[in-house]
Amino acid sequence: MVREYYQLIKPGIMYSNAIAALAGFLLASQWNIDWLLLLVTIAGVMFVIASACVCNNYIDRGIDVRMKRTKKRALVSGVISGTNAIVYCIVLGLIGFLLLSFTNALTFGLGVTAYILYVVVYGYFKRTSVYGTLVGSVSGALPPVAGYTAVTGSIDLAAVVLFLILTAWQMPHFYAIAMFRRDDYAAAKIPVLPVVRGMKAAKREIFAYIVLLAVVAPLLTVFGYAGIVYAIIAVTAAGGWVVLAIRNYSMDDVAWARKMFFYSLGCLLVLCFAVATAPVFV
Repeated sequence: MVREYYQLIKPGIMYSNAIAALAGFLLASQWNIDWLLLLVTIAGVMFVIASACVCNNYIDRGIDVRMKRTKKRALVSGVISGTNAIVYCIVLGLIGFLLLSFTNALTFGLGVTAYILYVVVYGYFKRTSVYGTLVGSVSGALPPVAGYTAVTGSIDLAAVVLFLILTAWQMPHFYAIAMFRRDDYAAAKIPVLPVVRGMKAAKREIFAYIVLLAVVAPLLTVFGYAGIVYAIIAVTAAGGWVVLAIRNYSMDDVAWARKMFFYSLGCLLVLCFAVATAPVFV
């Protein structure tokens, strides 16, 4: 039962967003770390994301039953009741927002905004529009900004660049999943890009967003928030993705999408490392 409750929070999403939030925090703090602020920020982000994911699982249980990948989830199989999931969601959310209240009003507001975007707006668009992925990516791009503003208390160009980096990363990441899970999404009647406009259109958009990532990633250096070492790491990571996409573009669409997906995982970690350590190498 513990495992089922753990899976309900979508740990992969929670941890990846926590890493991004940590990177934003370390960039803003220049490694002059207020450890208590760091603790409440990252823990708050994790609890808020966990709550949003539980809520999303509850809302999506009718969809999940039609997908091979998700039809055995605890809420679908009945291992966890809907009532228990709602209570779980509320408790996690209360803890998360309580922790974020010890940061500042802006960061708390970003948490609320991300929560509403993911649970309500994305929950609706996922079922009704091909732009659901974009809405979800906007929500998922806010944790590094929240980590940054927890320190600064304001939004500047660095915060905007962090937002753009994460948005540009998430779009090809999730489009790649939609490509190799296309049949699942079609069965659940979810209008993701590969289902609505076809695999070739999804492939073109993935490539376009990867190129966009390669353009926006070095902007932290361009605007003076990071040094040349950051730029080298960021350009290498994003540029490597561009090269991989071009070299394998003619291969089978599903196989290509899997390559894009797996590269995206490592790329995110490298980019977060580059952001987090940027102050060290200025």
